[in-house]
Amino acid sequence: MKKMPVRLVCLLSVILLSACTGQREQYHSPWDFAQPSENRSQAESRNAATAMEPQIDWRNHANIRHDLERRQPRDARKSLEMIEVESERQQPTRSKSQTQNPVAAASVKATKVKVALLVPMSGKHKELGNAMLNAAQLALFDVGSENFELMPRDTKGTPNGAQSAIRSALNDGANLVLGPLLSDSVKSIKPVARSANIPVISFSTDWNVAGRDTYIMGFLPFAQVARISNYAVSRGHGQVALLGPKGEYTRMVDHMLANSLRNNGGRLVKKEIYPPATTDLSQLMARFTEHERREASDYKNNDLPYNSIMIPVGGQTIKTISTFLGHYRVDGQQVRLLGTGLWDDPSLTKEPMLAGAWFAAPDPNLRRDFERSYRETYNEKPPRLASLAYDGTALAAILAQNADGLSARQVYDRSRLTSSRGFAGIDGVFRFRPDGLIERGLAVIEIRKNGPAIIDPAPRAFMSSKRT
Repeated sequence: MKKMPVRLVCLLSVILLSACTGQREQYHSPWDFAQPSENRSQAESRNAATAMEPQIDWRNHANIRHDLERRQPRDARKSLEMIEVESERQQPTRSKSQTQNPVAAASVKATKVKVALLVPMSGKHKELGNAMLNAAQLALFDVGSENFELMPRDTKGTPNGAQSAIRSALNDGANLVLGPLLSDSVKSIKPVARSANIPVISFSTDWNVAGRDTYIMGFLPFAQVARISNYAVSRGHGQVALLGPKGEYTRMVDHMLANSLRNNGGRLVKKEIYPPATTDLSQLMARFTEHERREASDYKNNDLPYNSIMIPVGGQTIKTISTFLGHYRVDGQQVRLLGTGLWDDPSLTKEPMLAGAWFAAPDPNLRRDFERSYRETYNEKPPRLASLAYDGTALAAILAQNADGLSARQVYDRSRLTSSRGFAGIDGVFRFRPDGLIERGLAVIEIRKNGPAIIDPAPRAFMSSKRT
């Protein structure tokens, strides 16, 4: 019988580290993120005594195996009518051995909880929404229990659809909402959830909708900028230039970058913020790279005032910019290119000028087994955001398993969701701040021709720090 490898889908499933005990850390502004100011090996040796190690750790359960042939996931594409009339979704069939996982089995006294999953199962974003439902089902297989019920609801990818979805879920007794995906949908459900005193863990990346018991689980750029800029300073690339389109994202990166460099001995020496509608970047890039001055000396010395460039764009735009940097003979080894999670894109490895560039993102190795398991189960590769639904569902299920003596409302109390020790998921360690934003342990990744390479691993635990 075919045996699966030790899958992070199970072993890396979001694990409760400390939701009920321990002092909660105090947080300040959105710009104050707990990221190391030096590379991980230095930070760990310096701060080993203050690391808040997981009480339960997937790394200590390497002997656990799951049998793929016995997996019987529910069909994520069952009709919406069937989903909505189904009051309880039947758990996948498991053998006795398959009910074992890295967390304690649910007690017979465990409180029954219901969790709504709000994703677009129809409409423009239905492919992504159904993939997130698939991922949530994998989490149910791995860490679900009899006291936990997942209630999928279709948002149709619209604010009105999201409102209808949450009202349906609340009428059926939801104790927690996972989703929605889109910012406008989060905004539309937030007052409804707030009036019902039900917390929301959204998959959005819009940090403006966080707060008042709405948590943002998406991949936020705050910690990414802090992580990569701090690493660049530690590697002698602390004279930084910023190049990006005018807008809220670049404004946030600018603020975070300046704050991080100031705290770690670097300096923001140049900024080029251009109109977002700019289609011809040639003159802009010639000015930014000081082309005329350097051309006069036949580029005999690479005397740019900066030795790294933060470029907070992705997709075709970063490919175009990198081409211009090559055209104007910017040495990618002397002037290191820095990016955010927008660079977590395999196609960038084909861009010659991006070879050797650095960006911060969750460790891609951690989700590799999840992607393999998803592909083997559903015969397709999961979209990048599917892991959010897995982690969110696993977190909700494990909090429910460790809820003896608590009421259904207390299971997802703010103090449990904002545990300072955080949680370990398939995208690494993470924790929610009381302001609703998420902090993640990130790796520094270098773009190479044969694929991304981790050059500074992500931390496996958050460091304890005293803040006033």
